[in-house]
Amino acid sequence: MTALTMTADDLFDESQSPVRRQLMLLAGVAALVTVIGAGWGALSIGSSTPVARIQIEGRLQRLKSGDIEAVMRPLVDRRFGDLDLDAVKHAVEALPWTSRASAERVWPATVRVRVWERVPFARWGDKSLLDSDARVFTPPANEIPDGLPQLAGPEGKEQDVAQMFRALSAALAASAFPLQGLTQDARGEWNGHTTDGVDLRFGRTDPEDKVEMLLGAAGRVLKSRMSEVKYVDLRYTNGFSVGWQDPSKSDTREGR
Repeated sequence: MTALTMTADDLFDESQSPVRRQLMLLAGVAALVTVIGAGWGALSIGSSTPVARIQIEGRLQRLKSGDIEAVMRPLVDRRFGDLDLDAVKHAVEALPWTSRASAERVWPATVRVRVWERVPFARWGDKSLLDSDARVFTPPANEIPDGLPQLAGPEGKEQDVAQMFRALSAALAASAFPLQGLTQDARGEWNGHTTDGVDLRFGRTDPEDKVEMLLGAAGRVLKSRMSEVKYVDLRYTNGFSVGWQDPSKSDTREGR
C-alpha cells in the first residue's frame, strides 16, 4: 500500500489550475467544519448527560468521603452542563475540617473535587479550634483532639495570639515554665499557663520582654519549688512576685 502525503506546497502548486486549487481549498474548509461540528455535537450531548460519578481526591484523616459526597449530591444531581462548580466548591469548604477545595468537570460525566484538610494547631476558647493558619473553626466536640494548647483572645486577634504562643513556647520549652496555653483579654492583658498549671501574668506589655526574667531570676529561684507555685506575676519593671499554692504563704516579691 502506498501512503499519500500532501503538503501546503502541494495544495498551492502553481502548476495546478486555479479552479483545482480553489476546489481543494474548499474541500479542506469543509473537512474542518465537519470536524468542528462533530466536536460541538459531542460536547452538546455530553453537556446534557446527567452527572454519573463523583471523584474525591485528597489526604483525608478527619474528613469523611461520605460527608463530602452528601453536601455535593444536591448540587450535582443535574445535567453535566448545568453544574455550578463554585457552589460545589463552597459547599465542600463549609465542612468544618476543610481548609480549601477545588471542583472541576471531567468529561464525559464526572465531577472531581480536590480537598485539603485543616491541620489543628490549638483549642480556641471553649468550643473551637485554630488550624495551622490560625483560622477559627468549630468541629463536633467529639472530634477535637486531645493535648492541644489552649488559646483565647478577642475576635480578630487569632493570628496575634497564635504567633505570640509560638514564640513564647519555643523560648520557654526547656525552662521551668513550658507553655501550654496563652490568652489575651479585651483589655490587652496577656496570661500564660504552663504544663505544670502555673499561671504567668504578663500584663499588657509584650510577653516576649519577660522571657529573660523567666529564664533568669525566676527560673533560678523557683526551679526546685515549681510544685508549690500558683502564679508568677511579671507585671513589674525589674522583678516579679510569686503566688503560692499554700494560702497561708504571702506573695513573695523578687527583683532581678
